[in-house]
Amino acid sequence: MEDLIIWLLAAYGCSSLLVMLTDKWADRMSSSNEPPHEDYRLLVRDSEQVLERVIRRLLFRSYWSGKPIRISLIDSGSNEETKRISSAYGRYPYSVLLFDEGHQEPSSLNTIIIDLRQEASVQKI
Repeated sequence: MEDLIIWLLAAYGCSSLLVMLTDKWADRMSSSNEPPHEDYRLLVRDSEQVLERVIRRLLFRSYWSGKPIRISLIDSGSNEETKRISSAYGRYPYSVLLFDEGHQEPSSLNTIIIDLRQEASVQKI
């Protein structure tokens, strides 16, 4: 009976040591890679009314989920303060990039596209 208890304790010690070593190895492997981030592509044109609210919501979601994000802005000829607002957010740890409509950025499989473009206002005479 005493031999059985000794063997069980030895097996338990070896298995817990193996689990600890595997956990340390997995942490070391995951720390060498850059953490995955979510890509957002915002299509903007005269979107100053909603742009800041959308960026703040994405930041809030990123903060609470713990996942880093990257926001790319694709501007198709804004006449308003859209460029100024986007440049103000450029100093944050995620990247806000401003591109022309014709610029083709390589997209990942997990890119989320949000269309914020405002239709051109119709002038009435």
